[in-house]
Amino acid sequence: MNNKSIYVASEIGKLKRLLVHSPDGGIGKIIPTKFKDWLYDDTVQLSKMQEEYDEYIKILLYFLDPDKIKEVNDWQKKNIGSRDILMPNKDEYFSSNAVVEIQELLTKILKNKDIKSRLVSAVCSIESCTLPIERKLNELSPRNLSKTIITGILKIEGKKEFIFPPLPNLVFTRDIGITIKDHILLSKTAKVARKRESILAKYISYFELFIDNQDRVIEISEDSDFFLEDLENQKNKVVTIEGGDVMMISPHHLIVGCSARTSPSAIDKIIHKVFSINSLEIEYISIIKIKEARSQMHIDTIFTQVSKENWVIDPKLSERLKLEMDMQKKNYSELLRTGKEEFKHEEVQIFQFYKQKNAVYDPRQNYIHKESSKLKGMEDFLTSISVNDFGVKESSVNIVYSGDNEFPYSAREQWTDSCNLLALKDGVVIGYDRNEKTAKAFEKKLNYTVITASELIKAFENGDKKPEEISKTLILLSSSELSRARGGSHCMSMPLLREEVIINA
Repeated sequence: MNNKSIYVASEIGKLKRLLVHSPDGGIGKIIPTKFKDWLYDDTVQLSKMQEEYDEYIKILLYFLDPDKIKEVNDWQKKNIGSRDILMPNKDEYFSSNAVVEIQELLTKILKNKDIKSRLVSAVCSIESCTLPIERKLNELSPRNLSKTIITGILKIEGKKEFIFPPLPNLVFTRDIGITIKDHILLSKTAKVARKRESILAKYISYFELFIDNQDRVIEISEDSDFFLEDLENQKNKVVTIEGGDVMMISPHHLIVGCSARTSPSAIDKIIHKVFSINSLEIEYISIIKIKEARSQMHIDTIFTQVSKENWVIDPKLSERLKLEMDMQKKNYSELLRTGKEEFKHEEVQIFQFYKQKNAVYDPRQNYIHKESSKLKGMEDFLTSISVNDFGVKESSVNIVYSGDNEFPYSAREQWTDSCNLLALKDGVVIGYDRNEKTAKAFEKKLNYTVITASELIKAFENGDKKPEEISKTLILLSSSELSRARGGSHCMSMPLLREEVIINA
């Protein structure tokens, strides 16, 4: 086990510490006319969404901070019906060093008057606030200021007013950065609605998470002459990167998605930068280019790792299913007769780059493009990771499909994040209860136990089960409202510390 407080070298090592953010009041202010601007597709019932998120937090605490969940449970027994201990803007908030709330970190750094003044100025600059508003923000307490910066709501003379838009996507902490071993790669978000999140991530990283090791914060940006380019060339050279497109998949292998949110220019810079940091010992960087679509905004919306040998993916990416359908063409009449959709395969381009072991990276030399034509597609790629990175026998690798590849459930459940799972440890993952066909596939094809979060919490409370005893399990969160925000448990987490995975001999 690595004894650092920040270190991630896989997607499935036992989770020890992560960054989260509870749904806040700003989400409850979303209206239909702002869907496009604020990146939502629907309004949410905030109280229900928070209730569902509380399940998520409690599961995390049971696995990551058993002393703290006991404190939470004891408090709630004495204060029946109250959830103040789970609300980061309340004095009663539980405050864990394992399940870390971004609003708590923000409050902490705002106690420094110099940082407070600089952050307020930065936020007011991008939000075009008036000077009187900036002065009012500087007068707020650290806790009230952190709440205001996140929700956009300021209490002025006893009245609550919007002074700038909320940050309804901050609940998806995965996207503000990604931990690459003992470094963090900060996002440079593609959408205006998330620019303020990038500023908060920068300040929290430099002045709290990495305050003693600021050289481990990785930032990327456009070339110095970018702003001399005409607008058309700027579009081609803009640098955007979001954490949902980056997976520290194994100790020497990084995956980056080229998507609607992560640009080719950003990827080029990430490859150069990561290879230049020899202490990271990254030998391979795989690039997965996917089509730009709302249903698959990041690569973690179309596949995630469940264990060393198991994966869940969107069946549209399956080269194996494509081969089967090519051999047995189906027509519209058969669709009506059988209820099975004609398979529509989406090509995914995979590019792989590597540098030789023990080689000193020279930025004047090009990184080496590894021949990847031997990869037949996504399943072949994921299988190669299980085999080459984790020492799994090829015959032991299993791929589970969204909706069990059953029409129309595969598309419906991929839309509600059936492929977006967070691993608490190798073979124990969190998903959404509404993805019933996918859950059945876990039971049928992987022989996994499927249990709802509420059932598991009750079993933990009664002493019938212990977190350390849980294995080969899919935990299902209540998700009638959480799923409306277009992100799953993988999106709602930014791992800061995982145990290292034992590679099979």
